[in-house]
Amino acid sequence: MSTSSHHISNNTATTTTSNNVTLTQVKADIVAIKAKTDQITITNPANISTMESDITTNNSKVGITTTQANNITTNNSKITYPSSASTKLALIGITSSVNLNSLVSQSNTNVSDITTLNTAYPRNTIVSWVGNQTGNIFFDGNVTLNWDGTNKQLRFSILSIASNQYMTGGVKITKPTSQGIQISNYLSLGVSTAFKYFTGSQIPASSSILNSTYNMLNYSRAVYWLQPFSLSSFPTYEISVFMGSSSSYLRIHIKKYNN
Repeated sequence: MSTSSHHISNNTATTTTSNNVTLTQVKADIVAIKAKTDQITITNPANISTMESDITTNNSKVGITTTQANNITTNNSKITYPSSASTKLALIGITSSVNLNSLVSQSNTNVSDITTLNTAYPRNTIVSWVGNQTGNIFFDGNVTLNWDGTNKQLRFSILSIASNQYMTGGVKITKPTSQGIQISNYLSLGVSTAFKYFTGSQIPASSSILNSTYNMLNYSRAVYWLQPFSLSSFPTYEISVFMGSSSSYLRIHIKKYNN
């Protein structure tokens, strides 16, 4: 009986000693684990194995390619948006989509149409001029029209025309008590060096021959015309002069016909 009791006591002592060692180690391990887990902040579930795999994959990645590096350099070299362009842009008012190519096309069409109209229809000039004053009333680089305030007649000077080219023309006048018409097949030749009358041939460049029969009087009207003999590129002119009192304002209507 006594021997059996001693055996049990030894076993108990051994177990207790062994348990103490184990618990102490476990406690130390728990403290170490806690120290590590205290450093971790996490608010959602996370798979550590997946994270490890992703990190391994990222570590295996290489840097950007040569093409990518060149593209970055190219972008860094781009010109910045200039302030002058910003100023111009601020002046543009637009509220709906506009096709600029279409606008350019329409503009070109309009320019062409205007040119066609200038060729097809006469260009009109209206002049008011005091009847007893002499001076130039019209100039376009081809001709100068001049009013002779002393004799009350229109004169012209050819400024630019091809050599050996004739101008034809004439005048039709209506006075209170008479009428008259004068036509000349060869009114002038080449460039003029003097103002010429519409009343007859004045071929020399410096000639200026007056026919006083065509002097305008009070309350009269005269129509003058000037036409190139055979030159298609030179304009034609028709000039109407309306006179009330010879000392007051004339009304002069100039029509220019282009070819």
